[in-house]
Amino acid sequence: MRIQIEYTAVLAAKGIASGSFVEVPDETDVAQMLSLLGVKDEHHKYVVAFVNGEKKRLAQKLRDGDKVMLSVPVGGG
Repeated sequence: MRIQIEYTAVLAAKGIASGSFVEVPDETDVAQMLSLLGVKDEHHKYVVAFVNGEKKRLAQKLRDGDKVMLSVPVGGG
C-alpha cells in the first residue's frame, strides 16, 4: 500500500525525503513503518505520529493513502 511520509528535521529517515510516498506491506502499523524507515527500535518511544492529522499510537494500523507525519518533541529551557 502507498502512504505519504512527512517528518521533522530531527528525525532522519533512511534515504526517504520528507513528503515522499512510500510503499509498505498491507497491515503495517506505525512502529513497523518506523523500522522500515531505519529508525532504531529503541528510538520509537520518542516519536509522535499523526495519521491524517490525528495523533495516533505506534500500534495504529495504516491504510492505503494515509498521510503520516512523524515528530520528535524537543524540550529546553
